[in-house]
Amino acid sequence: MDKLFFENLKKLNIIKKGDKLCLAVSGGADSMYLFYNFMDLRDDFDLDIIVCHLNHGIRETAKRDEDFVKNICRDYGVKCLTKTVNMDEFARLNKLSSEEAGRILRYEFFRENSFGRKILTAHNANDRAETLLFNIIRGTGIRGLVGMTEVNEDIYRPLIDIKRCDIEDYLHKNNLPYVEDETNFEEIYTRNKIRLSLIPKLSELNPNIIDALLRLSENASDASRFIEELVEENYSKCIKDYYFIVDEMKELNKFLACEIIKSYLAKNFYSENILSRDNILGIYDLILGESGRVINLGRKISARKSYDKVFVEEEKSESVKREAGLKLGNNYTDFGEIFISKDGAISKGDSFIKTIDCDKIKGSLFIRRRQRGDRFKPLGMKNNKKLKDYFIDRKVDRLKRDEIGLICDDEKIIYILGMDISEDVKIDENTLNKLVLEVKNVRY
Repeated sequence: MDKLFFENLKKLNIIKKGDKLCLAVSGGADSMYLFYNFMDLRDDFDLDIIVCHLNHGIRETAKRDEDFVKNICRDYGVKCLTKTVNMDEFARLNKLSSEEAGRILRYEFFRENSFGRKILTAHNANDRAETLLFNIIRGTGIRGLVGMTEVNEDIYRPLIDIKRCDIEDYLHKNNLPYVEDETNFEEIYTRNKIRLSLIPKLSELNPNIIDALLRLSENASDASRFIEELVEENYSKCIKDYYFIVDEMKELNKFLACEIIKSYLAKNFYSENILSRDNILGIYDLILGESGRVINLGRKISARKSYDKVFVEEEKSESVKREAGLKLGNNYTDFGEIFISKDGAISKGDSFIKTIDCDKIKGSLFIRRRQRGDRFKPLGMKNNKKLKDYFIDRKVDRLKRDEIGLICDDEKIIYILGMDISEDVKIDENTLNKLVLEVKNVRY
């Protein structure tokens, strides 16, 4: 066993005695170094190990690599699972790069066969540095500067701090066989270009460029953890019921506010792929701007500011709530369940309850949505006011105003569900007959 491997494994502390492991083995130097060292560790740590090998189906020598891994596993008495795929065809059908397609297919295969085992890959310190450069080239924030980590969900990388030169040196000194993937030496993929061209050029400026990049990764990792703690501390007071609380967000430093926005989009809209710097800054500007503004985030998702709230939401199909007549007893409407009684009896449970003067009602009762020109006399006021102005004063979300039920008689609005009754139907010292309106499951 390589001393460097064992010391690194102790430092990472990610493998325990009795663990069940699934080794991702391609047959190349890195994965064979992983394999040989775990074979040496197997008995002492009482490890249950299987090997998974995916044939990407793109090289003539791929079958050679598969047979090599199978034979090595047979020699060591390890179960080996293999599968052949067509990576380029998968990439074409799913409009992916070959690199991304290969990554998806590999991890799908590993997870299909791991059955709860820890999945171990042979990513090393050079891979970590190359990932960091790859992220910088694409444009990244602090999280992207962290690059690879030793653990990512069910994926474990016990070689993450070991350089490729040390891996190859150990294999050569101990005459341990492995196979070469000739495509590793062709500048056909972005990572290959970084490995074969960019890093050698950077090494001319700094011979220890890999170490320098790893230090940057470690510093970014510390900063990222600190930022995550700040986001967690502030998240719940800035976000409630799927909207941003404007006053709380304004109190924060712009960077922290944007990190909270990023976290919210990642948690709630990850599959929609709208997490971008432009969208994050767009939402932040919306928070600082005037009420009523709307921005398109893509994928039929928009952000809008409504008074002291900013909503991020999917476009909804228009559904018109139907007008309905009301009678004594239970009324099930598109706006909610309405129980009307003359004797004052109410049901149990969460509800809005209002008592009005029955004799001030003109004609029959019905419920509807708002209409152009609606006016309403709120409790305590002498004059009618435009319903639109009432909603503005109450800071009712513009998109919800058409969803709110209005209980009316033949002349006027007498109750806005969940809000006010009309001054015209309030009870007073002359009231003889009372009508109780109990509303449950208000929908708006």
